[in-house]
Amino acid sequence: MSAGMILIVMVAGLLLAMTLNADATLRKSNAKGDGWRNGVASVIATVSDTFQFTFLRTRVDAALGKNQGSRIDAAELVRRQQEAQAAQDAYAASRPPTIAAPTSSAPLHLWVGGDSITQTLGASLQRVLATTGVFTSTLDYHVSTGLARPDYFNWPEHLVRDVLPKDQPSVLVMMFGANDGQNMTDRQGRGLTRGSPEWLAEYRRRVAATMDLLKSPTDDRLTIWCGPPPMGPGTKVRGMDEIAHIVWSEAQTRPWIQYFDTWPFLSDDELRYVLEAPSADGQRRVLRQADDVHMSVAGADRVAWAILARIGTLIDLSSGRIAPPPGETAPASVAERREVPESMPGSE
Repeated sequence: MSAGMILIVMVAGLLLAMTLNADATLRKSNAKGDGWRNGVASVIATVSDTFQFTFLRTRVDAALGKNQGSRIDAAELVRRQQEAQAAQDAYAASRPPTIAAPTSSAPLHLWVGGDSITQTLGASLQRVLATTGVFTSTLDYHVSTGLARPDYFNWPEHLVRDVLPKDQPSVLVMMFGANDGQNMTDRQGRGLTRGSPEWLAEYRRRVAATMDLLKSPTDDRLTIWCGPPPMGPGTKVRGMDEIAHIVWSEAQTRPWIQYFDTWPFLSDDELRYVLEAPSADGQRRVLRQADDVHMSVAGADRVAWAILARIGTLIDLSSGRIAPPPGETAPASVAERREVPESMPGSE
């Protein structure tokens, strides 16, 4: 190849390189503030962009992961970061509390309490928990109490003043309702007729406020709030289905509250009150006491084992000895009888 041809090839190569790298050359020239060089680079960049001579270079850089910058403002990046954090916080807030798996050397403390129905249930639950080897427990029931008469016994105050700071439970199991089917007085001193829209709204407010009081600031406390069971047709206890639905619906927006439906474990296939029913071993056992309100030991046992099973879905209990006797548990199909507590045929 002649010297002239070599010179032409070199000049052509130089022009091609300048054209392909026009944008980069212009950025460097602008950064340095060069005079005539900046003018030349601007002209070359304009021509290159107009005829898209930089297309090949752009594709090669993209394949190599170069020039991945953008013109996104820092404020926009901050907004995106805050949006991502908000989504992460919302996800965390939708999950149940995080509680460490208990062991025999570091057992989990459980508090169980409520009205008089909780007396038998609590005793059964304590016995069931003791067999696992990874729980300690406290039973705290008060006869003829609930959320309807804080002037007689104020459960929310008792919980925040005595239970939470003194017992310091990681798990609470509670039940109210059997004594709440009565007229109430609201915060303005107005009388509310049981079952009226105003009564239901006030009861819902009390349930919601109590649930909010039970939230741990460190998100390490779980509450199993049991809905009241069906009552016998001869009793004067009414409205348990309405109370159960209020508790269930309020628990849906509070992951630290887990609603537990006792109704299926103490009813027939049509969710109606029954005095006795078969256990998992096939033997029929009496589930309620003679008053058709309180649970018998057999009825309380089957509910207690079911509560422990629910806790086991939320906390790792693999270190414990959990082997429920078939004679103390309900058939496996019982828990599937109803998903949403509401007014049911035959409920009282």
